[in-house]
Amino acid sequence: MSAPDDLRSARTVKHWIASAKLESEPAEQVDKRLSILREFLAHTGRDADGLVEYCFLRKKDTGERFSSVKRRGEVDDWIEEFVEHNGWTGKDAVVNGNIVRSFMIHNGAVIQGRAWRG
Repeated sequence: MSAPDDLRSARTVKHWIASAKLESEPAEQVDKRLSILREFLAHTGRDADGLVEYCFLRKKDTGERFSSVKRRGEVDDWIEEFVEHNGWTGKDAVVNGNIVRSFMIHNGAVIQGRAWRG
């Protein structure tokens, strides 16, 4: 596993940390979030910026960028596979999956997850 700072240099990760105000959290909590994101990216074989970009397409006629519902659904399926792969259940499954969803949401790719209802 590489150092957390390697992942921090990605444009989308910098944006997530600033947008979600993660810098106000204890360092070990941020490191845990980055570790889960890093493991998810390895699971998908994508880098952080590439994963976000995957959720967007461009209209052929105008070149306008838009969010793909289908691709966001695929990423949500990957998150669920990742959670299952790690054997997380209950609150851990929801919280850890939502860490990845938070990364996506703060980068404009809205992927709605479950809420922990204890």
